[in-house]
Amino acid sequence: MITKQKQSKKTMPKVHLSRLKFTILLGLIGLVINLYPIPLFGNAQLIVGNAAYVIVAILLGPWYALLAATMTSIGLFIAWQSWHIFVLFSIQALWLGFARRKDIYSLYADIAFWLIVGMPLFYGYVVMFSDMPGSHLTFVTLKQAINGIFCTSLGSLLVTFIPQLWQWPGKIADSQSRPFNAQLTYTFTQILTMALICSALLFNNYFIDNQQVHLKRNLEDTATQIGIATNKYIAHHQTAINNAASWLSLSSQQDQQWQNMLSRMHQNYPSFITMLMANADGNINAASPISRLNQQKIAKGNINISDRDYFHEAFYNQRSYVSPVFQGRGFGSDPIVAISAPIYQQNQVVGIIEGSLNLNNFGQFDIKHGVDGISMVIIDNDNRVIYASPELGMAALSSFTYSLSGENYKTILQMINFGDIDNQSPEYVFTQFGLDNGWSLYTVKPFSPLLKLLETQYLSTFAVLVISLIITVFLIQTISQRLTRPLELIAKKFSEKRTDFEDEAVIIEAEVPLEIQALHSSIRQSKRQLISYQLELEEKVAIRTFELEKANTMLKSLAERDDLTGLYNRRYAEQKFASIQEMCQRTDEAMTLAIIDIDHFKDINDSHGHLVGDEAIRILAKQMLRSFKRDTDMVSRYGGEEFLLILPLCNVLKVEAHLNQFKQQVAALSIPTAKDDKTISMTISIGAVMGNASYSKDLEDWFKIADRNLYHAKSNGRNRVVTSMQPDAPLQVTKI
Repeated sequence: MITKQKQSKKTMPKVHLSRLKFTILLGLIGLVINLYPIPLFGNAQLIVGNAAYVIVAILLGPWYALLAATMTSIGLFIAWQSWHIFVLFSIQALWLGFARRKDIYSLYADIAFWLIVGMPLFYGYVVMFSDMPGSHLTFVTLKQAINGIFCTSLGSLLVTFIPQLWQWPGKIADSQSRPFNAQLTYTFTQILTMALICSALLFNNYFIDNQQVHLKRNLEDTATQIGIATNKYIAHHQTAINNAASWLSLSSQQDQQWQNMLSRMHQNYPSFITMLMANADGNINAASPISRLNQQKIAKGNINISDRDYFHEAFYNQRSYVSPVFQGRGFGSDPIVAISAPIYQQNQVVGIIEGSLNLNNFGQFDIKHGVDGISMVIIDNDNRVIYASPELGMAALSSFTYSLSGENYKTILQMINFGDIDNQSPEYVFTQFGLDNGWSLYTVKPFSPLLKLLETQYLSTFAVLVISLIITVFLIQTISQRLTRPLELIAKKFSEKRTDFEDEAVIIEAEVPLEIQALHSSIRQSKRQLISYQLELEEKVAIRTFELEKANTMLKSLAERDDLTGLYNRRYAEQKFASIQEMCQRTDEAMTLAIIDIDHFKDINDSHGHLVGDEAIRILAKQMLRSFKRDTDMVSRYGGEEFLLILPLCNVLKVEAHLNQFKQQVAALSIPTAKDDKTISMTISIGAVMGNASYSKDLEDWFKIADRNLYHAKSNGRNRVVTSMQPDAPLQVTKI
């Protein structure tokens, strides 16, 4: 007896050490997985790494689970920068660990945790410490609970279906054997929970994607319809003012007779709040409606508009003009948009005619072409509101302030905030339409209905899950009662013949249902060898699969990358050009192709050796990656000391300056040599072509022009950038 106690004391530290190693291993795995949450709709993400501490809680109890939960939370903290996860997941780990000690199944315990503790705690944290809008709260709380149940279900299934885990000698044993119907019910509950949550997530993702596509199409169609109507509306009234100006210019009537003509004209165009005529000095000599202006002031020339932009543009620049929105005066203080045109007599400008549009008329397009729930905003060239749907609360003439939000949201929609512009939680989804006169039209719809829709889907998922679990428990109870009796008879039969496995039966007594212990003991020996072969085969397959994947990865890297620089090689660049050109052509954007060549590279090799030449190429490659670091930029080594650079979606007005800046940066680089720690420098020549992507789909056409420009850079003394905007344009040579 004393000997056994001494042996147990000696083995105790080894058991604890193995548990600690196991906990740290799973904690690290969970940490790495949680660094990359799976994005769902919006800012919702599926966390999978938490299954690691669920496994630890099931196998080792609360305190090891607390350590694993802290480690996995570090990964989420790095990804989210939120401290609440340490508190929430630590409490969940302790809850599951203590439930394990009480022989309570983890999935049942976790559902109780989220209903009683988890969701209220998370909801309270979001309310007190987060700036998340109230419309998001229910959705994110439900998502958090379903995510927690998903991880617990996943961890429980892994423990159930991986023999190495539930047979591990270091795990906590059940205090008593569980009945067959309880184990069968729990197994089906795990499978059903996992299947329902996975299918619900897939369905919800598919459903919300379709809703986004539909909403985006509605926003774009509405913006197009309202934009076309607005263009026609402005063009119609601009044409009216131009025709009136032409008619007045051809008329022999004097400016004293213009009042009657203007009043009759205004009757035909009621969309103008007011109309006026002014002479060469800017004094108003006719106005409609005349009731809004003092006739005596008109006669005395006391009302002058010479300081207005619409007068300057029409009179001095002699062109038809549509003004930005501004505050009216004289006729009233309404925000207006003025349309003006010059009046000629004997080929001399003698005055102007102007009409002030009623901005409320833009609301007709909102009513006629709008879709339920979609609002509109029209802003002028000075970023001031011309018209906004009433529900947006933006007054005409106010500054249009906004911020693009939802930066980290997974969605195809553009999102914007008008109220809380510092908050990344989106208020609206929108699309933009550019009007012919430079104004911008925004059609927007609140973002919260999408969340409410998804929230309803999650609530339905939760309800279906609960109902399914209830039905499953009832059905499995009935089925297990039918199976228990035959299994007991089989167990008794085999136990009578295999009485030599009593010690083994004691080992598994706490791991399997009481009804099948004897049967398990009888057949375990016969299966042991088969299981060993199977595990060996699986291990070999896993090793071969790993080796094959590793080889494939290496082959792919060799096929795409240059060995010396790590840049893409010539073959990959030529293959990628077609997709880059097609992307730019589809969006009608410009692109740039540049060839970069090291000046006097042969002299570097001859004077300092090929190792220094290789180092020069590597240093240039690193600088290219630093200078051209957009995700869309294509940097490749085309051969020898020659590099190919493709810049899609670029601003052609800034490309040449950027290339010159890069040239200067290269000239400032130091290349180490093997002689007394000395360094040398290098210069480069660049030939580039910039233009619309529709110019040619053939890389060779672009390359020829860029190569020609490179030749001119070399011929003109090197260390130069030579660009051309189109194939036949004159060369632009600069040296900085």
